Amino acid sequence: MKSKPNIALCGTGHVAWKLGEALHQAGYTISFVWGRNRSDREALARLLDAQAVAELRALPLTDVCIMALPDAVILEVAQQIVPDTHRLLLHCAGAGSLDLLANHPRQGILWPLQSIRKELSYDWRKIPLLCDANSEADLNLLLEIGAHLSDLCIAADQKSRETYHLAAVTTANFGNFLLEQGFDLLKKQQLDHRLLLPILRFQLEAFESEQSPWERQTGPARRGDLPTLEKQLQQIAERPEHSALYRLFSALIQNKP
Repeated sequence: MKSKPNIALCGTGHVAWKLGEALHQAGYTISFVWGRNRSDREALARLLDAQAVAELRALPLTDVCIMALPDAVILEVAQQIVPDTHRLLLHCAGAGSLDLLANHPRQGILWPLQSIRKELSYDWRKIPLLCDANSEADLNLLLEIGAHLSDLCIAADQKSRETYHLAAVTTANFGNFLLEQGFDLLKKQQLDHRLLLPILRFQLEAFESEQSPWERQTGPARRGDLPTLEKQLQQIAERPEHSALYRLFSALIQNKP
């Protein structure tokens, strides 16, 4: 039986922690962990039964090196790792390109399409993993690694990843900020935010269909109910962020062709 590749992990943040944990549980050997913060890299190394490494240029050779790092530092870190034809170097940034790894002969991307926090638990079988590489052989290797973690592992080129990333920011990141506005509004009046769960779940379940969400759009802006719009703006008059969002989204809905 083909043995699993040996892995080095660069990074000690949210993605590094949870991805390293998932790989370890899937039977992958993570031999080395590098991170700038000594206590963090040693803690993660202990969790993964790995060796903590302080210097990037002293990072021992492994089959795969995963850089689970913020987008802004990927290029800097990649340039400090010694290039080697026996090592597949990859990063986990959805919007980042393979060009960030241009000084390395073998380049790859393994991007979990999920907002990841170290303190939370995840079912990795349900997290989409998008893979790319500069060779077919390494793309197949990443798809194989991803398949050990997720039921939703696919190949995705740069344009596709950028589009998925933008769609995720629009729906999830912006959506979470909208959830915060509703959560705060209800909590300040000691009302139960959980009463919104059925309508939110309905929207998510409906998103699985091929129907455009616009076909399900409801609310006072969609109906052109100006009295209700004005009344609700008065309710949030002392909440600048909420008022600005309410006006913007109402105008966009009203003016949509």
